[in-house]
Amino acid sequence: MKCDLVIPIYNSLSYLQKCLNSILAYTKTNTCHIIIIDDASDSHTHRYLRRLAAEYPGQITLHRNSENLGFVKSCNLGITLGNAPFIALVNSDVVVTPGWLERLVACAESDPRIAAVNPFTNHAAQINLPLAPGANFFGMDEYLQRHAPTAAIDVVTGVGFCLLLRRSVLEQVGIFDEIYGRGYGEESDLCMRLTTQGHRTVVAGNVYVYHQGRGTFTDRGDRYRLNRAIFDARWGQEYQRQFRAFRRADPLRPSRALFTTRQRWDPMPVVWETARGMLAAWRQRDGLGLARSALRGLLRLPMACRPLATPELVCRVTRPGRLRVTYLLNKIVIAGGVLSVIQLVNELILLGVEARIVALFEDPALRDWTPLYTRPLIFRNERELLENFPDSDIVVATLWSTAPWAAELVNRGRASAAAYFLQGYEPWFFPEKQPDTRERVRATYALIPHRIVKSDWLQSMLAGDGYSTQKILLGMNLARFYPRDVTSVRPVVLAMARPNAHQGGFKPTIAALAQIKIAQPEVDIVLFGDRFLDRQGIPFSFRDEGVVTDQNRLAEIYSAATVFLDGSDFQGFGRGGLEAMACGAATVLTGMGGVNEYARDEVNTLLVPPQRPDLFAEAILRLLNHAELRERLIKSGLETAQRFCHQREARETLAYFTRILNENPE
Repeated sequence: MKCDLVIPIYNSLSYLQKCLNSILAYTKTNTCHIIIIDDASDSHTHRYLRRLAAEYPGQITLHRNSENLGFVKSCNLGITLGNAPFIALVNSDVVVTPGWLERLVACAESDPRIAAVNPFTNHAAQINLPLAPGANFFGMDEYLQRHAPTAAIDVVTGVGFCLLLRRSVLEQVGIFDEIYGRGYGEESDLCMRLTTQGHRTVVAGNVYVYHQGRGTFTDRGDRYRLNRAIFDARWGQEYQRQFRAFRRADPLRPSRALFTTRQRWDPMPVVWETARGMLAAWRQRDGLGLARSALRGLLRLPMACRPLATPELVCRVTRPGRLRVTYLLNKIVIAGGVLSVIQLVNELILLGVEARIVALFEDPALRDWTPLYTRPLIFRNERELLENFPDSDIVVATLWSTAPWAAELVNRGRASAAAYFLQGYEPWFFPEKQPDTRERVRATYALIPHRIVKSDWLQSMLAGDGYSTQKILLGMNLARFYPRDVTSVRPVVLAMARPNAHQGGFKPTIAALAQIKIAQPEVDIVLFGDRFLDRQGIPFSFRDEGVVTDQNRLAEIYSAATVFLDGSDFQGFGRGGLEAMACGAATVLTGMGGVNEYARDEVNTLLVPPQRPDLFAEAILRLLNHAELRERLIKSGLETAQRFCHQREARETLAYFTRILNENPE
């Protein structure tokens, strides 16, 4: 064994599954021994790790800390448990590429002075190499293997997300200093010890892995400030000297030049970020913070640029001989339907597909919200999109407004076939008083012959309009939505509250919860789904979770709920109800729309008619007052949720796309 692969883990099951799956798939078994340090993760995560270690008894060693020690101590413990000449420290939010470790070790062995090696990645302080527009991390890795200007590039400090270390040197200079507590700065401190004693810290120019970044630390701001002060007190002057020399030499420039393209001014992401910051300051009545946010935004506007996406650039970073699937979104914003598309694109990439996203806008906050294994292609308008769309085997419309684009792209020969990914009955997105709009939306179904729906209900709605569809059940990340180890002192009723959502059922939901608060004042009411619930005149005390963009946080909120209510008039699918079931909450749902794909009255939920707050309240009180009924529905709900795996959805989607192309060869 040349390498001990040390992976410290604290929860974040959805990340670590992808990380461990990629390591097991893309690392030769005779090159490394995997040492997993479970830093007192929750019971669900620990059970998964125990099953995995039992499946690979000779390859994986699992150690569980009796209490949470933090990242630094867990890394040090993992280092001491091995004895191989190299140690690879890997964060659980990393996804590796084929042959990654062999290439890192080869880089280290090219010079005995090399003590630390990083790969390139999309997210890693000053050594990052952003994904090229339209590229995924596998494509970046393959391109670097063919065209890397040099094998080892000297840098000031390595980054701990994926760091190969030479054990013999660590025995001389020591391992991580535990003064850095739970993490941030410890790897920079180690690398300064290395470089000041004549060793090299480098980037392997021919290796690329994916790093979500910010995926495992939730208190990164405070932790960074504290640990940066410790680092600067020790190394500030020497670090600045080395860093200035690094900036002047710019040794990463040749690698970055491989993916450079013309830039265009794109102010909208900065405008959105600035508006979001100003809104937060205004809500807190922080006048100074509001002014600072506005000033920062104004100063950033002249430099707000985005790479100009061209078909030629995308072709360069596309792996040859693979299925090319491109999803069309109007806007990439924080919304459930967009999450479904991103989740599916990610899984298709892991299955070997060159899957991409094309849109007219991307919310910059998205990167902190969900992993995205490809960089979307963002165009200014429809004309630019149609002219610069990358050649694809299949183009997928995701909303009625994108269906004409998909049809036109097939007509222009930019895609061989088109599909329509339908997540709701789109004519009903508009009120009945707009019949012309509803009819115009309905007419888009005729533009594309292949249509994917998520439920029997939606399939029947389109059949009523005369259109055939392929049903592929919605997929949910069950490594994110599972019962968390959280408890509540008092009963909790959780509800989605969306006052501005058409047919969101806001008024009957609030009326029902008011009845609950009168009947059982000790019940805690928790609402989420809107940023301005404090302005709605809600007549009872409640905890406002606002718009929950952190999916782990959302799972914790579901898990703490005794009962979850979705009082919508109808749902295209009703993802919220299924997520709550997966997290172990009893549910009350309205039996309209796609909810009926998984909801069974008195079996795994209580179904009530929409617009009936009296029946909402009656069902909630039944669940609060009858523990046996509640536990029976919870158990059945957990079993139901297991059918809706996102990996299964991706496999079925890939099989359907393959069938489309086989039926319609060029």
